[in-house]
Amino acid sequence: MSVFAAVVLAILAAAVAAMLTTVRARGSIRAMTRTAESIAAGDLGARVDGDSASDIGRLGEALNHVAKDLSGSIAALRAERDLLAGILDGMGEGVLLVGRDERIVLANQALRGMALIGDDAVGLLVLEAIRNAALKEALDDARAGGEPVAREIELGRVPPRRLLVRASRLPAQDGSSKPRGVIAVFHDVTDLRRLETIRTDFVANVSHELRTPVTAISTAAETLLGGALDDPADALEFVGVIDRHALRLRHLVDDLLDLSKLEAKGYRLALADLDLGSIINHCVALLEEPARKKRMRVQIDPMADIKVRADRRAVEQVVMNLLENAIKYAGEGARVTLRARAAGDHVELAVADDGVGIPAAHLGRLFERFYRVDAGRSRELGGTGLGLSIVKHLVELMGGTIRVESEPGRGACFTIRLSPGGGASPSASPVPPSPR
Repeated sequence: MSVFAAVVLAILAAAVAAMLTTVRARGSIRAMTRTAESIAAGDLGARVDGDSASDIGRLGEALNHVAKDLSGSIAALRAERDLLAGILDGMGEGVLLVGRDERIVLANQALRGMALIGDDAVGLLVLEAIRNAALKEALDDARAGGEPVAREIELGRVPPRRLLVRASRLPAQDGSSKPRGVIAVFHDVTDLRRLETIRTDFVANVSHELRTPVTAISTAAETLLGGALDDPADALEFVGVIDRHALRLRHLVDDLLDLSKLEAKGYRLALADLDLGSIINHCVALLEEPARKKRMRVQIDPMADIKVRADRRAVEQVVMNLLENAIKYAGEGARVTLRARAAGDHVELAVADDGVGIPAAHLGRLFERFYRVDAGRSRELGGTGLGLSIVKHLVELMGGTIRVESEPGRGACFTIRLSPGGGASPSASPVPPSPR
């Protein structure tokens, strides 16, 4: 009987031990399950607590290692993503990524500025965000072919922008024959195209301006050599033609050289405190004879002792050019008035006339190189079309501004703003162009 009881007790003890072990294992498994669920939900800091000596404990330890490695990998991916986003947003070129469904996946900050699109462009079709058929065609061609596609497009914004687009197809992934999408890089070439146009126009204008006096000189010389030298009256007339056009040619070359110097990188003026009144009186005296021949009166309004911080020869050239223009184009019998005044943190110098005036349509382009209101009359009077451009460059180099106001029949007024004299020591610099 005692043996039977012992056997029963042993069985009961084994059952209780097995039950306790099962309950404990179930608790560990439930804990690991909760930890795994937390990790799957994004809580990569969740860990399993347990005895690593048992098989279940070693499984929990392995799960902890997986969570730790996964957390490190995700952190590295986030850092790489942030670095890539920073690089893309720091680029001067625009970047556009379009997915398989032809919807925008990525548009960096530069592209958003070029195309004036917002952050909500991601997820839209390209034509919904950027309404440009040429861009859509370039992306379609890149998707269909294997070679990169380069196109130049114009975005109809204000002002219009010209963009050079290079689009490439992204390679397929996971054995799929369908490409993942298209990536396009945009370069803003608006300023480059504008400068190319300016250069082309400048070369064409210079060629045209040089051709006229050179042709006149050549024709007059051929006529003299052909027998006009024997006739004193004809000889005198053709020599006068040569002299007049040679003078115009010299002025044109001098103006071109002056403009080239002014636009040179690093060009500086010798600034000093100057008496503006003495400079104006000097310039008026030099042009007294041309004004007298056209029966014009040059008047200097009374001005106090006004000092400006500027370059003497540059100021002289500015005043001379504006006075010469007024004498040439205001018309016979007109009156030219020069006045200067101190106005707070600047000094204003105005050169005004009561002549024929300038139509409003021309005022915005007066300071362009070779721009003339009346091209034929300007050439007849010896103008090169560069004087006002030189004036603007000189004024801006001295830290000033210039503006023009005019109405047809009521004259024109050019107003210059310069810094007032303050007693600072003059700075050394290259010598500016000589006034004429």
